[in-house]
Amino acid sequence: MQLDTGLATAGGVVRDKEGQWIMGFHRFLGKCSVFNAELWGILEGLKLIRRLGYDHVIIHSNSLEVVKSILGSSSIASNSLLIRRIHNIMSQENHWFM
Repeated sequence: MQLDTGLATAGGVVRDKEGQWIMGFHRFLGKCSVFNAELWGILEGLKLIRRLGYDHVIIHSNSLEVVKSILGSSSIASNSLLIRRIHNIMSQENHWFM
């Protein structure tokens, strides 16, 4: 996120089980908080991984606040649409780890 403009992007990398790079991704978000940009990065990564057909995933994030928010919220009670969408994808598989 650029502090002077408030414009943000989200992105990440997809690696195989040996840690080898498969692909990177990014998305322009416009004006967005750092917290929501982190959530968008996780959501976009999960959607990409699902489309690629992977069924065992480890998610790495440098934001403890985001990880706690995802793990501590029930998808029904969460006020965040992004967290509910992440929960929806994670509930479709049994092999997600954060």
